Amino acid sequence: MANPEHTPEMEGIDNLTVAWYRVGLTIFAISIALHAIEELVGVTLLGRWYLPIVGLAAASASANMHLYDPTFRWLVPMMSWVGFSVLLFVLTAEGTVREIGSLVGLGFFYAGMGMLAVKESFCFKIWGLPMVPFLLAGAIILRFVGIDFVSAILLALAAILYLWMVIAKWRMPLHYDIGDKSAYRM
Repeated sequence: MANPEHTPEMEGIDNLTVAWYRVGLTIFAISIALHAIEELVGVTLLGRWYLPIVGLAAASASANMHLYDPTFRWLVPMMSWVGFSVLLFVLTAEGTVREIGSLVGLGFFYAGMGMLAVKESFCFKIWGLPMVPFLLAGAIILRFVGIDFVSAILLALAAILYLWMVIAKWRMPLHYDIGDKSAYRM
């Protein structure tokens, strides 16, 4: 987390990774909002592209986050890797196996992005932001058991909180994401 009294010297790679992190968060927020609308209204907006877009957003954000704690610096991107690995195994599957595998992969993407929402809740005092992981988990569990409408409502709530967070994130200077580099450079 950034220290307002400290302004790091930003290198080109710092600006690039901070922007790419924020783009990943933004794409995730927009995609879950569009998917919730799809489920609630019954119109196709992303359709079959939802899962790849969420996966790429999760991978972009988690690969470019700046976090001091090495445990979480490892764990969050691992969620995307596991999600993609699950999807790779069910790529050639059909029917129920493919459907369940896709939900499991999506669940891992949601888990990683939920962790990022909790991370950002330390920076932004947005009411409900720490609940995003529970909303995403509830959405995936309810979708798994076939309660799609309630799942879509939970996803819509998570999307509203994520969009709120993303707007706040883009309003702050890029160097706030970096903080004191000596805290995480070896």
